[in-house]
Parts: sequence; structure tokens; C-alpha cells
Amino acid sequence: MTLPLFVYGTLRDPDLLAAVLGRPLRAGGQHAARAPGFRAVPYPGRIYPALIRAPGTAAEGLLLLDLSPFERDLLDAFEGEEYRRAPLAALVEEDLFEADAYLPAIAVPNSGPDWSLAHWQAEHKPRVLGAEAASAAEIRSKLIAVRPN
Repeated sequence: MTLPLFVYGTLRDPDLLAAVLGRPLRAGGQHAARAPGFRAVPYPGRIYPALIRAPGTAAEGLLLLDLSPFERDLLDAFEGEEYRRAPLAALVEEDLFEADAYLPAIAVPNSGPDWSLAHWQAEHKPRVLGAEAASAAEIRSKLIAVRPN
């Protein structure tokens, strides 16, 4: 069984997510969620976040429900070597779900400030959205080329 995907960083931005997937999510394909025991902090040297363990906190995010296997492969490639997909618990309102999330592949200290989607949208989105969309389109093309019929 494929788990839903908990996203907590730039993939929460609807424009970026649609650019990466090559389509907007369908109505009902996502729900506001939290990951208890985690928080999002800046990934060292990057403008995007890392999800780290932090007891007593809960990282805000979205639970994505309607991803195809191809789209999961696409997101794995988009996230690259800096992340690994791993299961965690996510809450939608008071319902608990097992979900996958992209966790940092390196140790990230818990001493940093909280990462903010609103700050990323105001400071970085206008500058990077086009490049991220182009990168995702290139990844999609490569995956389609090697995917068996």
C-alpha cells in the first residue's frame, strides 16, 4: 500500500507543487496536516527546509492523497540526494495517518529558527519558481523516457 505524502516546505506552495507535478492537485487531494514531534528549520545553506525531530512541537504541512506512482518517483527525483523518504505520523484534525515525508539526508541541528513558507513565498518564490518548474519538467521528461510502457 502506498502511503500518503506529508509535505512541509516549498511543496506546500500550490504553484510550485503544480509546476513539479505538471498538474494542480484535484479537489480533496490534499488536507492541512501536522507532524507531531517534528519542526521545519532551514536546511543548512539552502532556502528550503529540513524536517527534524523536536518533541513537544508539530510541523505544519499538507497531506497529499492523490499522487500516482509516477508522481512519487518524480518527487523523489526532484527532492534529490538531500532528502530520503521515510514514514512518520501525521494528524489531519484529530485523525492520525501514517505518511511518508522527505527527511534530510544529513544531520540538521535543532537550534535553528523555524522555517516559514510565507517568508519563502515573499523572498524567494518570484525568483526561483521558473527555474524549479524547468527543473521538474526536465526530470519528468527523463523519467518518461526510461519508464517501460
